[in-house]
Amino acid sequence: MKKGFKKICSLALAMVMTASTLAGCGGSKSETSGSSAGNSAASESSTAATGGTQAAATGGDGVLDIGYNQMVESLTPFRGNTLRNAPFMTQLYESLAVVNEIREMEPLVAKSWKTDDDGFTYNIEIWDRVSDSAGNKIDASDIVWFMQESMKRALKPVFAKVESVEQTGDYTLTVKMKSNIVGTFESLLRDTYAISKKAFEASPDEFGASLVSTSPYMITEYTANSKLSFEKRSDYWQDEANMPKCVRPSVKKLSYHCITESSQMAIALETGIVDMVISLDPSSVKQFADNKDYTVELADGSQGYQMFFSGADTSVVANNVKLRQAICYSIDENGLITGLLQGYGTPMYDVCPPMFNGFNQKWMEEDYYNYNVDKAKQLLADSGYNGEPISILTTSNTLSQRMAQMLQSYLMAIGIKVELKIVDMALFTSIRLDGTQYDIVLNTIGGTYLSDHWSIRYDPAAYKTGDATSRHDNTLAELLYKAWTPSGYTEENIDAVHKYIKDNAIAYGMFNPQTIVVIRKDAGLEKEVLEYQGYIAPASSTFTNY
Repeated sequence: MKKGFKKICSLALAMVMTASTLAGCGGSKSETSGSSAGNSAASESSTAATGGTQAAATGGDGVLDIGYNQMVESLTPFRGNTLRNAPFMTQLYESLAVVNEIREMEPLVAKSWKTDDDGFTYNIEIWDRVSDSAGNKIDASDIVWFMQESMKRALKPVFAKVESVEQTGDYTLTVKMKSNIVGTFESLLRDTYAISKKAFEASPDEFGASLVSTSPYMITEYTANSKLSFEKRSDYWQDEANMPKCVRPSVKKLSYHCITESSQMAIALETGIVDMVISLDPSSVKQFADNKDYTVELADGSQGYQMFFSGADTSVVANNVKLRQAICYSIDENGLITGLLQGYGTPMYDVCPPMFNGFNQKWMEEDYYNYNVDKAKQLLADSGYNGEPISILTTSNTLSQRMAQMLQSYLMAIGIKVELKIVDMALFTSIRLDGTQYDIVLNTIGGTYLSDHWSIRYDPAAYKTGDATSRHDNTLAELLYKAWTPSGYTEENIDAVHKYIKDNAIAYGMFNPQTIVVIRKDAGLEKEVLEYQGYIAPASSTFTNY
């Protein structure tokens, strides 16, 4: 699968829509992959002739305006994983390290790190010249404080995997992990921010409305859940040549606008309120794809949507592998991509998308429950299913509701009775790890390594009730424990975990939405820099007008 952006024109759009229409009638995963390849080929083409959307002249204020559909509710650096991957996060805070465009860790505030015991203990050295926008100098005591405070607040799961952290010098510290799961320490590096303890404790609201950080940008305007503006600092501590390209500051001024309604986002782009949009809704793409005034780019998604089967003994699916397999075969993944994403997505070949570290490209050639109604009906007959209702739990957002309704139709078509359990996010969060509350739960799980996903989903010791669906599968646990250590993270061991989860239909990866980015041509994009999710890093790219 080609990584990164694919520019599309009207020809590419027609190919997508045609392939998507065919995909809606079923067929194998390779058909949609072919459609994606068509987009890739079209990436070398120029944008087609002007369509019906006329671009109004953009403003001349020197600010790169970016539309995005979410915004932080507070500037505090102590936060959960929500919005962890938002494009403005690297301008808000600086972490010890970042994941670059080829999904490798690069030092940022940290100068180096090493382990001498196979990933249980790490010695970290930070730069000796780190300072924030208020002139506070950052040393190892600030990093130790941030980690310890994060452990106390327990807002991000990764900090629960830290046993201890200790300062060993002015700019050195030692971190001891509870386990040596591949990717855990890397997540810790990424989620540990360089924040002055003195400045934070002096803040009346824990940096809720006003932030002091070591970032190369300082905040010039902030409205909770609405707008976030930055200006490049003249007193930044680091030599920019030593920075990872994905966080190297290029744009002098930029502003993020939170616009949640898709039609309003399109209007903001047309009228020049924003110069570009990250994560445009698929329903709005067509009006820009065939217009010479805009560039439309697609990036393969970094999470995907999965269904997880309950492992609780009270569930009808928990101990019936043929029933779970029948459900997987009954789902037309290409139909989901067409119906939910208007073709802007790809099928999955594992529970995790291809972007994850450890994914094996050969899995894309396997039969990963390719849509097959006859096979689904035969497995259902062999399963002994007696018409018991199967419940699907999901959230109440529009995409999730429509997904659940389509899945209900697919399952009913082979003779399975389905009950939808659509709840708000608060209730979903409180019951999603309790397998007694559903038979199937729909979710989207992020991460950088396959082991990130494994450790939070399938370890029977992860939660009080077992794994994330109340399952106690010790055979799978043994495969996991063998595979996720630094020495055990081999192709053979990884493949064994993939095969076990797939063959036993413990979970099923359905589809992976593409991230759609639209950029106005008059923004003057000259050099594009990508961040690790495969789409443009606005602050680090070069624009003639900004």
